[in-house]
Amino acid sequence: MNDGYADMRRHMMDLVVRARQEIVENEGKSEVTGKGSGGAAILRNLVEANLALDSEHRRLTADELFSNIFSFLLAGHETSSHSLSFAFVLLALYPEKQQTLLEEVSRLWPGNEPVSPHSSVCEYTLAFFRETLRLWPAEPRLAKDVDADTSLPGVHFSRNGNETSLTEGQAYTLPVPARSIVMLDIWALHYNPLHWGEDVHEFTPERFLDTDTYRWPRHAYMPFSTGARGCIGMRFALAESICMLACVVRQYEVLVPADLAGKSWSEQKEVLLQWTTGVTLTPTNARVRLRRRV
Repeated sequence: MNDGYADMRRHMMDLVVRARQEIVENEGKSEVTGKGSGGAAILRNLVEANLALDSEHRRLTADELFSNIFSFLLAGHETSSHSLSFAFVLLALYPEKQQTLLEEVSRLWPGNEPVSPHSSVCEYTLAFFRETLRLWPAEPRLAKDVDADTSLPGVHFSRNGNETSLTEGQAYTLPVPARSIVMLDIWALHYNPLHWGEDVHEFTPERFLDTDTYRWPRHAYMPFSTGARGCIGMRFALAESICMLACVVRQYEVLVPADLAGKSWSEQKEVLLQWTTGVTLTPTNARVRLRRRV
C-alpha cells in the first residue's frame, strides 16, 4: 500500500510540474489571443491557486494542492472502476443483455472504425450502466447536516396480507431539529417498489428506456446524489463508462471465469457479485473472462 501511495504521489507531482510549465509558458497569451491555454481546467485552476499569493501566503498550500488532486483522482476513478467491475460481471451473467448491447454498438459503429460512443445514441448501453448503478450505487448512503430546525413530510405504507403491492396510508410530519444528521439511504430509494415495481431486485436495464407511455422515475434515482450538491463528475463518469462498455463488448465476448463455468447461475452470481463497504461500495470478487470476437 505504501508503494501505491508513493507511486500516486509521483504521478501527481508529474501532473503538477507539467501544469506549472504550461501556465508559465502561456502567461499573458490569454490577454493577447482572448483564449486560455485549454487542457485540464480543474488541475490548472488548482495549480494557479498554489502559485498565487494572498499577502505573504499561498492561496493553496502544497499539501492542500495534493490533497485536492488526490480527492479528484479518487472520486473520479475509484467510483467508476468499481461500478464498471459490477457492470462487466453483469455482462457475463446476463449474456442476452450483453447481446442486446452488442447489437446496439454494432448498428451504430459497423465495421472496424474507431468507436466514440455518446449517451445520446447509446440508449441501451447507458440504460445497462444506469441499472448497474441502481443496484450497486457507488455511495449507498449520504449524510447531511441540518443547519436549522425543519420538518419533513412522510407517508405510511403497508402491505395487505400476502399481497406484494403497497397501500398508501396516513400522512405524517417528522420534526428534524438543528444539528441533526440526516442519512439519505440511496440504496433503499433504488430498491423501493413504489418507484421501480415489484421486480426491484432483478437486473433489468429496460426499466431505464423511456417509451411513449413510460418515463423512468428520475426523482427516485440518486447514484450521483442530486440538486446543487450533486456530483460534478456525473456526465464524465457516464461518458467514460459507456465508452468502456461499448469498446470492450464490440471486440470481446465477456464470459464468467473458467473456474465458475460449471457452476449454476445462482452460484456464479453469488461468487462474482460479492462486495464490501469502504470509501465506496467495493466489489471484492469481480472477475470475468474475455474471448475475442471473430
